[in-house]
Amino acid sequence: MHYNSKKIKKDIKLKSSKKSQFTHKKQIKLKKNNNISPNQIIISGKHATIAALRNPKRKLSHLISTQDQSFSWLKEVKDLDLNIEVKIKKKDELDEINNFKPHQNIILITEPLKRISLESFLSNRLNNSKKPIRIIILDQVTDPQNVGAIIRSAYAFKMDGLALSQRNSPLESASMSKASSGAIEKLEIIELSNMSREIQKLQKLSFNVYGLEQSKKADIFELEKETGNVAIILGSEGLGLRRLTKEKVDKLITIPINEDSESLNVANAASIAMFQLQKNIIKS
Repeated sequence: MHYNSKKIKKDIKLKSSKKSQFTHKKQIKLKKNNNISPNQIIISGKHATIAALRNPKRKLSHLISTQDQSFSWLKEVKDLDLNIEVKIKKKDELDEINNFKPHQNIILITEPLKRISLESFLSNRLNNSKKPIRIIILDQVTDPQNVGAIIRSAYAFKMDGLALSQRNSPLESASMSKASSGAIEKLEIIELSNMSREIQKLQKLSFNVYGLEQSKKADIFELEKETGNVAIILGSEGLGLRRLTKEKVDKLITIPINEDSESLNVANAASIAMFQLQKNIIKS
């Protein structure tokens, strides 16, 4: 039997497109029915929700919880002196609102956090910080969970900020917030309009800018010798650093791993790099 492979691929693509459109329309209807406006996002889970409620920079709308869990959240709202409503829904309704992902019977509706410019970040830090400034930069890392995990590690390893490229970077979402385990509320998130120009700006302000890639370049152990301002850049999943980014950084460094092993996940690589950079701070 002969199959037309082009037609099959076209049919699969068409079905996928129709399914995506249907899911999108369903989500819009669902948001409308639950008083969620287009400029608002969903945060779910206990830790992420509490961290968001305690963040004065958050523009909060309302909470959604089940009947049996609502009392503890009403108390939390009262203790924090917040003026937001706790709406009651059934568990299966929360499942649907959260796109059938884990939520621990609590959902917060809020606006995304505003990202700051590199100029604003540096202006504040250079004038008010006596310690060296440490920034982790993501060059078009697209997976929200990877970004969330890196935010979590960046806060744990005492980085001062995390920067995302304006293009080809994910917007804040429930999965990003959950992966950060509340750290997104505590770490400065920077948006870079032009990666090359921003790298040069950092270099003019005495930052040493490192690019992390899997190659036979300089070793990552060099980071623990750093005592000044440092920025570490990691590239996208699969593609790594872009060519122009590689050309602009001061030095390319690599994490030595088993030659028979595949490259590390970007979130794991970021954690190793940040820990290595933190060593000299621990010693001092």
